[in-house]
Amino acid sequence: MTEKMPQSDAKDRITPKAYRLVALWAAGILLLYAIGGYFGIRQLQHYKAETEKLRQAMIGAPTTDHVVPLANLTLPAMSRPVDVHVGMYINSMGEFAVKESSWAADFDIWFRWSGDGIRPGDNFQVINGQIDQRDKKDAYVTGGQHYERYHVKARLTKFFDASRFPFSDHGLTIQVEDSSHKAERLRYIADEQESGINRSGVPQALKITKSLATVKLHNYESRRGDPRLSSNAADVRSRFIFGMLVSPPGSMLYLKMFQALFASVAIGLIVFFIKPIHVDPRFGLGIGALFAAVGNNIFVGSMLPPAEGITLVAMINAIGLATIFLTLVQSAISLYIEDTMGQEKPRQFFDKVSFVVFLVGYVVVNLLLPIAARP
Repeated sequence: MTEKMPQSDAKDRITPKAYRLVALWAAGILLLYAIGGYFGIRQLQHYKAETEKLRQAMIGAPTTDHVVPLANLTLPAMSRPVDVHVGMYINSMGEFAVKESSWAADFDIWFRWSGDGIRPGDNFQVINGQIDQRDKKDAYVTGGQHYERYHVKARLTKFFDASRFPFSDHGLTIQVEDSSHKAERLRYIADEQESGINRSGVPQALKITKSLATVKLHNYESRRGDPRLSSNAADVRSRFIFGMLVSPPGSMLYLKMFQALFASVAIGLIVFFIKPIHVDPRFGLGIGALFAAVGNNIFVGSMLPPAEGITLVAMINAIGLATIFLTLVQSAISLYIEDTMGQEKPRQFFDKVSFVVFLVGYVVVNLLLPIAARP
């Protein structure tokens, strides 16, 4: 006669069916991480491709032939624009406000030209910002050649791209125009050789990968309501542009932004070492971690400007919240296995496998997404 196994031993034994169910659970969780990681990486690569186009456009800007052609302009008879050599040296930069889309610069700008009738130092303006302070530091005339140098402090406008923040490069520019004279009267020529940046005045956390000084024409395509001008009159200005490609401190800023979220997820994983019948700590820690993750989401969102698509920051927050929520689901299942079904060993096996699966899936995705976002 076959001896029957005691009922208590049968409930504490991990059956083949229990192994299969736990394996399906583990595979499902890993599949969710894989799907989220795949679509996240693909989206970040799309963002990176768009940023690379802008980078190449900036790098490919003319830097050798600084005499801007006026062939497409209809110039008055006998008009001869005065060539004004202009250069810029950045003394310091900072006060970056990502959400407010602004940053501050302290720089010297100089003008060198021959001839009378124009005063470029009196009329220059920063197109993409506001000048807070302007001081003339030097001026002289030698052999008909004029020279003027100004010290300027300005607040610049920059719409920061939040799609891959904090790993995306950013192009910072200072754009200068003459407020009085059109391109037919005054033409800038970039003094690129003398233009530059004081590296000690740049925050240590920032890395400037490229800088350039160039000149372009800008057509406003408006008469500004002046009836004296013909309907096809062009308001074209010569614009001096000093541009920089800046890389932020991605890894350190990334950890600083999400340290509360990572701590919340870690707390959510600790519950796997608590028996589910101890309901208060098992579920209380998870719920507390969920609220902490939501708070971190709100905090990080307050730092960044709104974006159209799903950003890297949104991805990291979503993965963290989903992980904590799924640990609560796992705890509910674990409680049912031990409290209702009375199977402690299957429950212990379920908790151990879940801990490993959540830990591996969460860590791998949070490593791959920042790598995909890097330039």
